[in-house]
Amino acid sequence: MKILILGNHTCGNRGDGAILRGLIDAMNQLAPEAEIDVMSRFPTSSTWLLGQKVLGDPLFEQRRRLNNAAGLMGRVKKVLRRRYQHQVLLAKVTENGRLRNISLPEGFTNFTAQLTQYDAIIQVGGSFFVDLYGAPQFEHALCSFMANKPVFMVGHSVGPFQDPQFNQLANYVFGRCEALILRERVSLDLMQKSQIDTRKVEQGVDTAWLVAHHDEDFVASYAVQHWLDKARGDKTVAITLRELSPFDKRLGTTQQAYEQAFAGVVNRIIDQGYQVLALSTCTGIDSYNKDDRMVALKLTQLVDRPDRFHVVMDELNDLEMGKILGACDLTVGTRLHSAIISMNFNTPAIALNYEHKSAGIMQQLGMPEMAVDIRHLLDGSLQGMVSDTLGQLPAINDKLARAVEREREDGMKMVASVLERIRGAK
Repeated sequence: MKILILGNHTCGNRGDGAILRGLIDAMNQLAPEAEIDVMSRFPTSSTWLLGQKVLGDPLFEQRRRLNNAAGLMGRVKKVLRRRYQHQVLLAKVTENGRLRNISLPEGFTNFTAQLTQYDAIIQVGGSFFVDLYGAPQFEHALCSFMANKPVFMVGHSVGPFQDPQFNQLANYVFGRCEALILRERVSLDLMQKSQIDTRKVEQGVDTAWLVAHHDEDFVASYAVQHWLDKARGDKTVAITLRELSPFDKRLGTTQQAYEQAFAGVVNRIIDQGYQVLALSTCTGIDSYNKDDRMVALKLTQLVDRPDRFHVVMDELNDLEMGKILGACDLTVGTRLHSAIISMNFNTPAIALNYEHKSAGIMQQLGMPEMAVDIRHLLDGSLQGMVSDTLGQLPAINDKLARAVEREREDGMKMVASVLERIRGAK
């Protein structure tokens, strides 16, 4: 059994790394005989961060090369591709319409041929199919259909659906795949409201819950040991930050307002006798375009006691982050997967909602009170919520342990079901 796992972006985003690692850990446990290839947009950094070989994504390389074409003709072709490329792909797959006679760039045909060696394609979640990210998100699935390979979409959040071309592709792809396994129920509501095909929808979990702790083979680096000692030596709250773009306009706020409000939360935590550790689930490694450390560094200019606010500048993978978050008392995370990683390593987390996925994940976990709308950050009320949470940690820890165990059990059943269907289709 040979399976290709398509990573949703890059392990430069440590949330994506946790999503990939969790699925791989589960598959290695449930099907040790399976041959698994992993593909991602930035294979060099992803290989290092994930600790196993990762193949490069040829469609991403093709898009980058074509978009960088020089001259007027290059710009004209770029505009035409944005408008029509995915209509051509859809016409090729469905064999309908005049556009099916237009030839595709060879990157698509080469990738389709590459897929013929696999028994199945798993496109692993998180929030990959979001209208703001555009129609290119569906390219891999459409090529997989051209190769007549079963596609399983595992652990996803999808939507919103506010773009007609995106919605057309979503309706077709989600109705044609073998299964669209959602990690929360809010996405299903969005699909139904936008009349997106839901026949292949199943309920599942975020695969980051399935990351094994690797206690037997984990060796802490010098940097990781330093931060473990720091967290264990004093009462510690961890935070994660991000650039809000492209969600800032949809949220009706600004990056400056977000940072100023978060500094207020940090000040309140420090006033209660805690130190604050800022970790980053996204860093600018290998051309990745986000670096949460820069947002954290700006906060050092805004907090009252920077000596109690520590920014982790080291390049940590998701597993190393989990070990450090597990040594903290609480995590307040803008990045959803910092919250999931934290809880998977036994530390409670408050997740800020900047899109629907955070609320949905916490609802499914059975702890909806731990998902807080970002407006509560902006109006200052999050400060009191964090303070109240710190006062209830023993009870929260007990509830969290049971909830995470249920999520892991459901996740293993989800992966086992996918593997069983792949075996049956061989």
